[in-house]
Amino acid sequence: MARVAIPSVGKDLSSMVSDRFARAEYFIIYDTESGNVEVVENTIADAHGTGPKVVQSLVSKGVEYLIASNVGRNAFETLKAAGVKVYRFEGGTVQEAIDAFSEGRLEELTTFTREG
Repeated sequence: MARVAIPSVGKDLSSMVSDRFARAEYFIIYDTESGNVEVVENTIADAHGTGPKVVQSLVSKGVEYLIASNVGRNAFETLKAAGVKVYRFEGGTVQEAIDAFSEGRLEELTTFTREG
């Protein structure tokens, strides 16, 4: 079983992937084994330290993989420390991101993609 989190601008699989990880409106958590989908509203909006707090929230929900277009330095370091692998996906829907992940078409990120 793998639980994959995707930052989203909406509440369903047809929503676009958000280009802002820690400040995304929602996270879609997809279970690759069961196909179950969990929608999590992002209620963390601190001025500083948002990334690591969002990561901790996702890890507490059993997330093992993150698909995102951009991840800041602090969030990336927290993800790495928690053992969460990060894959890059830009310009599509949550469903397209899941499909690309499932088919092994996404690049694993080895460093952050934006400062902060």
